[in-house]
Amino acid sequence: NEEVKTSMAQLYTERLLAGRTVEQVGADNISYRLATENVEAIFHLLNKLFSSIDYQKYPVRDEASVRAFAQVFFSGAGLNPIVEHHNSKGRSDLEVKVGARYWVFEFKVCNSENDGKELLTEAILQLQRKEYGLQELQEQILRVALIFSLEKRKFIEFAEV
Repeated sequence: NEEVKTSMAQLYTERLLAGRTVEQVGADNISYRLATENVEAIFHLLNKLFSSIDYQKYPVRDEASVRAFAQVFFSGAGLNPIVEHHNSKGRSDLEVKVGARYWVFEFKVCNSENDGKELLTEAILQLQRKEYGLQELQEQILRVALIFSLEKRKFIEFAEV
């Protein structure tokens, strides 16, 4: 409902972004960008958003926190992300519908950059085997594997499946 969206947006700017707006951190109009831009542009958008987080107050520690921050960013943009969406073969990390597009995100977290390529392969195979998002009847389904480095504090790898 609108009240929850409003409070999520306030939390989003007041706490996570230390009072700055998404425009001020260079990640303006998330909904429009998800509706129109390619996977690489969204990879860079997410990195801008994650780089603006106060890591002392809100550290990214694991896959669950990556997923939670992405959920808050999308909710703050007025979207309705679905976390751990179940299908007959498993559950995806995060899914969100934007216009005619349906985004499916599979997140993995690595401790060092050396683990990134291996985890990317794992995430791609998981998206393929579990058929995340394919149960949706959308014009365009974008299934994305993203690898977040705890050491670098950013996404280091991505692939569209």
